[in-house]
Amino acid sequence: MLINFLISIVFIAEIIITLTIIINLVKLDKRIIEFNDFVEDAKPDIKDIMKELEKLSEQLIELAPVFRDKIKSTVTNIIMSQLKSLLGGLTFWIVKKEVEKHVQ
Repeated sequence: MLINFLISIVFIAEIIITLTIIINLVKLDKRIIEFNDFVEDAKPDIKDIMKELEKLSEQLIELAPVFRDKIKSTVTNIIMSQLKSLLGGLTFWIVKKEVEKHVQ
């Protein structure tokens, strides 16, 4: 009698677990269907967006050499100005040392 009672409890527990799994699978299926509908509705918009991005990337490819040249000239100007400042400082330092030698 006790064994039958325990077996029935285990059987009921298995039924509850099975029902929970089935309910969660049905909820997941509904979400997947909603997402699929959303993707199907968005396909034309995504296609248009991708075409616009392709045009934009083509324009960026055309502008890349201009950006490269601009950055290169800016870096060159910065380096040249730093070198001029360094040479001016070194010249001033050397002249100062020579003047100090003659003054003493």
